[in-house]
Amino acid sequence: MEKDDAHLIHRILAGDDTAFTTLVEKYYRNVHALAWRKIGDFHHAEEITQDTFLQVYKKLPTLKNRDQFAGWLYVIVDRLCIGWLRKQKPAAQSLEDTEADLVGKLSYTRYISEQHETEAVERHYEIVKNLRY
Repeated sequence: MEKDDAHLIHRILAGDDTAFTTLVEKYYRNVHALAWRKIGDFHHAEEITQDTFLQVYKKLPTLKNRDQFAGWLYVIVDRLCIGWLRKQKPAAQSLEDTEADLVGKLSYTRYISEQHETEAVERHYEIVKNLRY
C-alpha cells in the first residue's frame, strides 16, 4: 500500500492529475471520518476534507518520505480540525457583569446543549464505526 502511494505521488509530481484523483478516492472516506469524529459536524467535516486535499496538492512537493504519506495526510487533517475547533470557541465574558439568574439559565442551557452535542457525536461515531466494518 505504501509503495502504491509513493508511486502515485511520483506520478502526481510528474503532472498526472488522474493519479491525484486516485489518491483522493483512496483516502477520502478515511479523512472525512476522522474529521467528522474530531469536530462532530458532518458538513463541516466535508469542508475540512476538501481543504485537506487542497493542502495535500499544494504541499505534496515538500513531503520528504513518500512512504509515510498516510501519516502526513492525517497530520494535515488533525491540524485543520484543531484550527476549526479554535474558531468555534465563544468569546469569554465576565460573570461579574451578568445577573445571577441569567448565569443560572445560561449554564443550564449550555449543559443541555452540550448533552445533545455529546449524544450526536456518539451517534456519529457509531455510524462511522459501522461503516468501517
